[in-house]
Amino acid sequence: MKINITALLNTMLMCLGTFFAANVSTASSSDWVRTDQSSLRLISERDGVAGRDSVRIGLQIKLAPGWKTYWRTPGDAGIPPYFDWSGSENLKDVSISWPLPEKFETYGLTSWGYHDEVIFPIDVTLKEAGEPLDLKLRLQLGICENICIPYDHAFTLALGADTAKISKEAAIIDQYAKHVPAVIGTSGVAINRASAIALNGEDFRVTAYASIPFDSPQIIIEGIEGAYFELMSKEVSQDRKTADFTLKANLPAKTDVLAGQQIMVTVSDEGKVAQGPLRIE
Repeated sequence: MKINITALLNTMLMCLGTFFAANVSTASSSDWVRTDQSSLRLISERDGVAGRDSVRIGLQIKLAPGWKTYWRTPGDAGIPPYFDWSGSENLKDVSISWPLPEKFETYGLTSWGYHDEVIFPIDVTLKEAGEPLDLKLRLQLGICENICIPYDHAFTLALGADTAKISKEAAIIDQYAKHVPAVIGTSGVAINRASAIALNGEDFRVTAYASIPFDSPQIIIEGIEGAYFELMSKEVSQDRKTADFTLKANLPAKTDVLAGQQIMVTVSDEGKVAQGPLRIE
């Protein structure tokens, strides 16, 4: 049988072209990375970086029913996301924002994370304004139900220098950006002040002050690596504008002293949420 080599090569090239076309990222999003439990991609608020020195992107995570992923500080259990941007071109700096997480209680353990869907807004600064941006992300994260499955994913997103139009993904990035806690005490933030004081070697109190009454305030405490914090009690003042949280600290070393520790405090309530660093006095 005679084989037409030219026709065969053309057919192979057409097939390869179809394959690669399906795996090239669009102007404002990367390809989806899919598992049985999740679908993930990078998205951008703009379809390019023409005339710009920064751009906001987002990591979009969609989760199957019953599965969750974790906040920057997971709590008693879970795997925090790890972002590695090595190999990116024209990338100067990256700032990741974290929408307020949900509280999960499992087998007596408290963790913080997300179910169904979350987008982490990410502000990217370019080395050379207006020049093409080629992002490469290696992401390590845990997707959990009754067990946790660690994943290691790779994403690429190329934003050209010939356009910078608002993309169709911009609205959903902005939607999740609105759930990122503001900074305690900044103008217009309802939770306007907070303080922390040591009560003894293990216990301390955080007091949060609001310009409008609290309903049912919640608190998340982050500390040095290996530190864990347990909420012991919560009291709200009669005018409901002050909330006292008494917590127990489990520090990683016996020599660690509670007074002087730097912590990050996130206080949330219906319609208001804020975060900020505190020093335990």
